[in-house]
Amino acid sequence: MSFRTKVKTNTPKVELHSIDSLIAGSYKTGKTRLWKEATEQHYLSPDDVLLLAFEAGYETWELENIIPIHQEGSDDELWRVWEFFKKEVVPGLVKEAKEGRVTKLLGIDTADRCIDAATAWILRDRAKKYGIPGGIASLQALGQASSNEENGYTALYDEMKKPFDALKNAGYGKMSLAWTKEKETTLYNGMKYNSIELMMHATGKKIFESQASLICCLFNEVSVLDRSGNEMNENVKDKKQREKGSNFHETRTVMVFRPTEYISIAGGRYTDLPVEPVEYSAENFLKVFEDAVKGQLKKTKKNIEELKVEQEQERDELAKEYGEQEEKKITAEELIDSIHKQKERFTNPQLTEFVVPEFKVLLGTANYPSVTDVEALSKALEYISNLKLPE
Repeated sequence: MSFRTKVKTNTPKVELHSIDSLIAGSYKTGKTRLWKEATEQHYLSPDDVLLLAFEAGYETWELENIIPIHQEGSDDELWRVWEFFKKEVVPGLVKEAKEGRVTKLLGIDTADRCIDAATAWILRDRAKKYGIPGGIASLQALGQASSNEENGYTALYDEMKKPFDALKNAGYGKMSLAWTKEKETTLYNGMKYNSIELMMHATGKKIFESQASLICCLFNEVSVLDRSGNEMNENVKDKKQREKGSNFHETRTVMVFRPTEYISIAGGRYTDLPVEPVEYSAENFLKVFEDAVKGQLKKTKKNIEELKVEQEQERDELAKEYGEQEEKKITAEELIDSIHKQKERFTNPQLTEFVVPEFKVLLGTANYPSVTDVEALSKALEYISNLKLPE
């Protein structure tokens, strides 16, 4: 088969749930509110969207479709939150997409707490794997705990990539909400500047920022006013001509869609994005997205409504195909559970004499629950399932 059979023409995706987007902002800038109002205006059915809440930022809003994942585990057992997400929510959504899609767009609130939950799961899992009774304190410490077999941040990336890739392959769009911070950066020439960046570490950015086709930063813009309410361009001066702060100011939340000299986290894969900050509102957010999509459609003769129908059909077909492929796969966890059941046929002395030596050959260790190699676990399961002791 020639590689030429794989060549195709790409038409830009036109639906909000066709892409990954990112809404970033500091505390209380309106991230969850923007999710609520934008999705309510954009989608006819509440079932079209589902908010996966890794924290309780939704508590003051009326939301019809939300999974409070954060309730699955306290801060001391945060790993349970990630385990529920990857073992219950993700497989359920993949299956649903195959059998009859309900949800189109998923919200992640917030990406930062999602990362925290996955980190807690990794540290707990690796502490068990490497036999660290007191636990592993951080991703940095994972290297030493594993005798440098693993890098903590690489392990986190691999762990988070799998479920989010599964959701993408199943045809779900993702709108992630994330926190920002002010960061000081030093240039090569020693000059320093402050900018608004994502609060998450570089690995988190690889998962959420790098995959986002549209990034909107919510920012509280302050205007300094005089006593009469007029905007000032110069600072007030006292009798000695020393500058001082005004007693009057006005704050408004704006949406930034392109990086500025101060805001770094904005932009995307669209050419027609507003250069100036846009007044905060769901209507304006959706208009920016609509204009951005129209700006990408240069050659196609189909209108947006025709493309929506066509792309929806294609997305559902691919999701069904992916779901069928996933059903055929057997996971390491399932194999380990099957080995557990087979072990019950034998006594401890029998396991020590007949099973442990062979497992060390097949798996490299007798501690099979720590193994993630599906092929090796399959061989181990086959061995113990067929094992018949001499009479």
